[in-house]
Amino acid sequence: MAQTPMRALIVDDEPHARRYLTELLEGEINVLVVGEASCGAEGMDQIGQLLPDIVFLDIQMPDLGGLDMVERLESPNLPLFIFVTGYSEYAVRAFEVEAVDYLRKPFDKDRLVTALDRAHRRLNLTDGEIERDASRWLTRLSIRVESGFVFVPVDQILWIEAANKYVVVHTIAGTHIARQTIQSLQGKLDPNQFVRIHRSTVVRKSAVRGLHPLFHGDYIVKLVNGAEVTLSRNFRASFFHEMGG
Repeated sequence: MAQTPMRALIVDDEPHARRYLTELLEGEINVLVVGEASCGAEGMDQIGQLLPDIVFLDIQMPDLGGLDMVERLESPNLPLFIFVTGYSEYAVRAFEVEAVDYLRKPFDKDRLVTALDRAHRRLNLTDGEIERDASRWLTRLSIRVESGFVFVPVDQILWIEAANKYVVVHTIAGTHIARQTIQSLQGKLDPNQFVRIHRSTVVRKSAVRGLHPLFHGDYIVKLVNGAEVTLSRNFRASFFHEMGG
């Protein structure tokens, strides 16, 4: 059975760079270019309107760079990102925001195909149609501390929040700090038990005890231990769907 093509958006302020990438992608039957944007602001708008599966994103643009774009986007269903740039010094930051790949200009067709293969694999791993069996999800977190490791049972986690390059894991017994991104950790947690409520926050569904509205569509989420966290309006619809509201 034929694969559904990945919907691709190209965001780059240089017309010749957009044209070159479009020409390379034209021969790929598993990729459909659905749009182009010449600046970061336009790129953010088109991500919301076109809902691409993957975005080829220039890092340095006059109005809003690619890394800043990704950090500003708030959605429960962000596309995959492949950064395209003439600079090598941003590679570490790119992978900290879960980039699929980092294409250094000038690149050729073979290098692009490698990036596309990685994107296909990532999409297949996150496709909601894949059967989700219990053995796939973490049952405990292994967190490095000065004396060695601490093993935290997942069923004790109340919520998790991002803190720069770390996550703070709040449990029934206390808090722990782990060096990883919230995106990578969320991907290992059972979605029947946890839900994203903010770009920087994941909560256990059973720990939620109430909501209070704030301004502009945000909410305060009250948890069983008395803690309060923010539900962003960008995650509101998916939250209520996941909670059965």
